[in-house]
Amino acid sequence: MLLGVAFMMGVVLAAVFPSGREFAELTGKHRVDAYSIAYLTVLTRAKRDDAHLRLVFARQLAELGRWEEAISALAGVTFDASTRGDAHTLRLDVLVARARSFPLDSSERSLALETVHRELNAASELSWPPERARELANLALQLEDPALAARYYLAAAELETLPSARAEALADAGKWLRASGDTRGAAECFQRAADRTDDRERKARYLLAGADALEAHGRPCDAAALLRPLAKDATDVAFVDRAAALSTSCGDVDEAKRIGRRLVELAPDNETFVRAQVVRELAACDPPGALVLLRRLVKLYPHDNDLRLSTARVAEWSGQPQVALEQWLVLLSAPSSNGRW
Repeated sequence: MLLGVAFMMGVVLAAVFPSGREFAELTGKHRVDAYSIAYLTVLTRAKRDDAHLRLVFARQLAELGRWEEAISALAGVTFDASTRGDAHTLRLDVLVARARSFPLDSSERSLALETVHRELNAASELSWPPERARELANLALQLEDPALAARYYLAAAELETLPSARAEALADAGKWLRASGDTRGAAECFQRAADRTDDRERKARYLLAGADALEAHGRPCDAAALLRPLAKDATDVAFVDRAAALSTSCGDVDEAKRIGRRLVELAPDNETFVRAQVVRELAACDPPGALVLLRRLVKLYPHDNDLRLSTARVAEWSGQPQVALEQWLVLLSAPSSNGRW
């Protein structure tokens, strides 16, 4: 009998008082209290399939820290397109809040976090606004799942309207794919990020990260090819140095020589770069190119006998006997080699 009365009261309340959507607008302006909870308890029993009403009820329960009841309020209801995202968002927020309510290092907290992780995995299949997707990516990182974070960053990239924001999201996805061990996927993300920005500094940074991922994936020549187009007229010394080193490591002597010349052009006083370029010129069978650099080094280090010896030999290979003779004469009068070159 009592159950019947409660049901009839619920029907009357549902007919006379605001709907779930209307009640949401009203409760948004007022503090949650025992009266609103009592009202919603009766109303949700009468209107079990009202998705908006369930969302309102669950939010109010969550505000009071009644996590289990809030989760139960969201169960057993079919949410449509207009409410599904809000329901998943609220459920995740409640699950996270419940997990954090348990003491650190407790078994209850660990189990609750596992539930959050499962929910976060399932929710990655949904479409999220970019800002929310980034928040969920951050949550995935807190749960020490970089691969899942990358999925959310990729989701954010798909819905970003600004090319720069899309590039940034793709780069974030690449970063965490790399952290998860997926170097191939990381390289693809970084390359896509570079393709979507006109900012040369950002493009260089994304390309370098992509090259690192490709090299880690055992594809140094692909890494070199990725950097090559920008390296030909880049002004970033570190970028050009990396491009030259990659071309050298994969045995592309002609490209290594070409990019190395750009590097020396940018940093003509860097002895390390100049000496490395001598080796590249010789590897590319260009003794005259190496000789130009060696003569520059001899002027800087006139007492380096090993450097003079190398210059003499390269001069002979270059068909410049007079230059070679000059070096041999100095060497004959020198006390001994200092072993620098």
